[in-house]
Amino acid sequence: MIIQTILILGLLLCLFYAFLQRDKSRLISTSIALVAVAGIYFVLLPEHTSKLAHLVGVGRGADLVLYCWLVISLIVSVNLQFRILWLHGLITDLAREMALQGAPKERIIRREPRAKKR
Repeated sequence: MIIQTILILGLLLCLFYAFLQRDKSRLISTSIALVAVAGIYFVLLPEHTSKLAHLVGVGRGADLVLYCWLVISLIVSVNLQFRILWLHGLITDLAREMALQGAPKERIIRREPRAKKR
């Protein structure tokens, strides 16, 4: 009973976070909310997790939850990696632009052709 209370409180915090983020990203907010609601449902009725696990061919409900968590974690990790790469490119472009804007235009040195030695 204590673990159910702790899990439900954590999932309610996730649900509250999803509610706060709904203006920034509706897709992420909805995804978090759906996972949190499903989590609350399965915490309150763990026997349904086992029935669902048997329907999809997994031995135990806890294994099904672990497999789902693994897939979600991999998706989030790949998404974060793509965002990091995108931000890295954005910072590089910004640094290039700032360097070009700060370059003095009068200090361009033009080399005179050298006289050929005989």
